[in-house]
Amino acid sequence: MDALSDVLQAIRLASNEFKRSELSAPWGVRLKGGALAGFHYVARGSCWLTVEGTSAPATALSGGDLVLLPLGHAHTLRDRAKSPVRSIEALIAEAGGEDVLRSGGGGATTTVISGCFTFEDRSRNPLLASLSPLIHITPDEGRAVPWLEQNLRFIAAETAASRPGSRVVLTRIAEVVFVQALRAFIERLPDDSEGFLRALREPHIGQALGLMHRELEHPWTVETLAARCGLSRSAFAERFKQLVGEPPLGYLTRLRLERAAELLRAGSTLADVAQRTGYSSEAAFSHAFRQWAGTPPGAYRKAQQRARGARPESRATAQLGAQASEATTPQRR
Repeated sequence: MDALSDVLQAIRLASNEFKRSELSAPWGVRLKGGALAGFHYVARGSCWLTVEGTSAPATALSGGDLVLLPLGHAHTLRDRAKSPVRSIEALIAEAGGEDVLRSGGGGATTTVISGCFTFEDRSRNPLLASLSPLIHITPDEGRAVPWLEQNLRFIAAETAASRPGSRVVLTRIAEVVFVQALRAFIERLPDDSEGFLRALREPHIGQALGLMHRELEHPWTVETLAARCGLSRSAFAERFKQLVGEPPLGYLTRLRLERAAELLRAGSTLADVAQRTGYSSEAAFSHAFRQWAGTPPGAYRKAQQRARGARPESRATAQLGAQASEATTPQRR
């Protein structure tokens, strides 16, 4: 398994609501920012995208373009810079439960397929924290990733047909599209770029990241990781910190404790968690977890179980609906 796949396993990606919008000029739609990551695929026509909270100018989109907004920034889509804008909530209310949203003045039509993703514990994931507020994949870039263009066309066709079971199909294929878009984005990074995304593409450091994620329980040291990657200890440690932003064992410890918290939320015993996250004993794990989380693992698990019992699981609505809070995830460069 490659490093990107290993890291993506920790994200716990899930796709949610989908909407097909038929928008005739003049038109404009604003989508609130929040905890969800949005995407838009322009199936037909053209438009302009403005991302709020950034200094980036408006981005021109045309048929076949895909955009991801992984940090949940508020944004606006419109046919022209001065076209009137309506909220997505207003369009959904007018649709009255219909799968297709329609708005505009009757001119040239643009078709946009929109959706959103949720990520478990997004703020702690270095991959997500290193992404730009906007990822724009053109058809030419998409064709460099096998099946991305075909999958996008499939999503457009499926939202138009509304066949039985289409929601399940769309959920699965959208998750694949997210991974494919990340591949396209990583592949086009300059060779001299730095940061976590570049680390995934760098053979030695990418291999080390894959090993840590895949074999979390292994008693890794800087020496053993360097040896597996074919580098000297000093060269490996320096390059890892340069790209990832923290020392190898610091990254490994954080990864183990984040995984431990996930296992505790699921109700695993302390002994099982300690074994699965590479700690030699339950006592060693408890000490490390308490330093990291500020509370003993047993108390953390009970608190999480009480919280789940006290309130029903909330169902994430689409960006396409009201979102919880403005995005605050810092961007790593």
